[in-house]
Formats: sequence, structure tokens, C-alpha cells
Amino acid sequence: MIKRLLTYVIYGIAIGCCYLVAGLILLNLFLPDAFYIFVQSNFTLNVICGLAISAVSFAGAIAYEFDRLHLGFQVAMHVAIVLVVAVPIAFVLDWFVGAPPIAVAIFITVWVVLFFVTWLGFYLYGNREVNKINEKIRERESKQ
Repeated sequence: MIKRLLTYVIYGIAIGCCYLVAGLILLNLFLPDAFYIFVQSNFTLNVICGLAISAVSFAGAIAYEFDRLHLGFQVAMHVAIVLVVAVPIAFVLDWFVGAPPIAVAIFITVWVVLFFVTWLGFYLYGNREVNKINEKIRERESKQ
């Protein structure tokens, strides 16, 4: 279980880096003033905390190890784990200072969309791998 959790954390940091770079590029393209504020206001701490949120986002995937729980509950548990960590970090680091409520809503919406796109990608990948394994088993059984 610990090994799997560490694997999730490493995946989270890697994917978080990709999202961070993409986010910074988009921020620079569409909101250059916000980009410069982000870069100039304790950039290192912001990046470390962003990657920590990414690590926790993937570590929260441990919820799927509880096979007896309904998939919807597992997803809700995963989202709750992440939000309990991400939202306080965002407020402590003043990511929302002076931001109108609509900006906070947009941020959370973008996060939810990214979460579900990433989740769906892993879900579909996992299903494809299971189908490949099942097909190989059927082929071997039919040869015997």
C-alpha cells in the first residue's frame, strides 16, 4: 500500500509539473499581469505548494483501493481529500487575494475539469489494459 501511495505521489508531481507549465503559459498569454504577479510573489513557494497539491491529488487516488465502496463514493472521497488540502493552501498563499468571487469560481471550475479529464484518462487507460489482459486470457484458454 505504501509503495502504491508513493507511486501515486510521483505521478502527481510529474503531471502537476505539466499542468503548472501549461497553466503558466496560458496565464502569460491571456493574463500577463497576473502572470507577473505570480512569478514575482514568492514563485518558489507557489510552485512547491502547487506540486504538493498535485501530489495530494494523486495520493487521494488511494480511495480507489477500497473495492467495496461504490465508484461514485470513491470519486467523491478523492475530490474531498484534494479540496481539503488545496483550498486552504490557496487561501494561505493568497492566491485569491483581491480576486472577485467569479475568479475563484472559475479557478475551482478549471481545477474540477482538469481533475475529471485526468481521472477519465486514467480510468479509460485502466479499462483498456484490463480488456487486453482478458483477451489474452481468452486466447490462451481457447488454445487449450
